[in-house]
Formats: sequence, structure tokens, C-alpha cells
Amino acid sequence: KARPPLGGTSAASGSDPATPRPQAVLDTLGWRWGPAHIEVKRTSRGPVLVEVNAGRFNGVDFGLLADVCVGHNAYDVTLDAYFDQAAWAALPALPPRALRGAGRLVKLVASEEGVLRAAALPPAGLESLVRWGPEPSEPGEPVALTVDNNSCAGYAWLLHADEAVVAADCAALHELQAAGRLFDVDSASGAES
Repeated sequence: KARPPLGGTSAASGSDPATPRPQAVLDTLGWRWGPAHIEVKRTSRGPVLVEVNAGRFNGVDFGLLADVCVGHNAYDVTLDAYFDQAAWAALPALPPRALRGAGRLVKLVASEEGVLRAAALPPAGLESLVRWGPEPSEPGEPVALTVDNNSCAGYAWLLHADEAVVAADCAALHELQAAGRLFDVDSASGAES
């Protein structure tokens, strides 16, 4: 079935016939143009629509993860839909049934505030860590306490062929964050605004 430029979706509904088709959700919402992210959670009571994020990206660079795990990303395919009809038409109508690798975008958490004493270097031993983006990162920069998604202290991109390696590295990052060992903070200095 041909997809209209910018009017269809390339998301899979999964193998569960009870899972709502993403196209039907977008049709119900009247969404016709641009990218959309639809999240459906499978529960013991059946599928539950978690969110529809239509018309904007969340500001986080997930392109590398999508390229490696799925084979393309929303940024590039949106541009293809507008400017390269041949590339747009060549995209599969549905994503692959199995991912090509495992990946996670981990939000970093600052569990104390103050001033960064030392550069925020990536933790050693994380086999799947491919990109490290702490904010702050340089000594002397203020560290604000993470209290919500908007105040996260940066991101770590994890990618590996083995999902267990990614899960272990994610757990290790969470342990470091919970123990306040991700950032070397002088909490006596107080965070500057």
C-alpha cells in the first residue's frame, strides 16, 4: 500500500491483532502531516495507548540509536518525505520485526547540586557506551539537582549487539547516579543560577 507523503506512518502495530494500528490512532486524532511517535504498552488487560507525540521531536538526539537498531531515523525520513520522494518511497512500510541491535538513551541524573570539581568523564567499564553527553561537563560549571525530565544532567547513548550488555551498563549508570558518584560535585559551593 502506498503511503502518502507525510500523511502515513512507518510504525508497526506489532503481531498482536488487538494492538491499535498507529494509522488508525493518527486518523482518529486528525493527524495528517509530519512525523509522529506513538507508544502502546502491552498489559495483561490488553494494549494501552500511552502517548502520541505528533508534530515535534522531543529535542533529544536519538538518530544514532534508530539508525543502528532500526535502519533509519525520524529526522532523515522526514527530510526524505519533503525533499527526496525516491528515498521516501524506498522505506519499508513497517519497521523490522526484530531490531538489528540493542540501544538505550539514558538520561543522566545529578543527585546533588553545587559546582563541578572535575571533568565529568564517562564511567569506565561500560562496554555499550558509544556517546557521553553530560551537562555540565567542565570543572567550575554549576550542577543543578535533577528534579524532572527537563532538568536531567545530560545523556548517555548505549548500543550493543547484546541486549544484556546494554541492560547491565544501564543498571551500572543508575547505580552511580543513585549513589551520587556520576559527578564530582562541591556541594558546599552551592549551584549558581
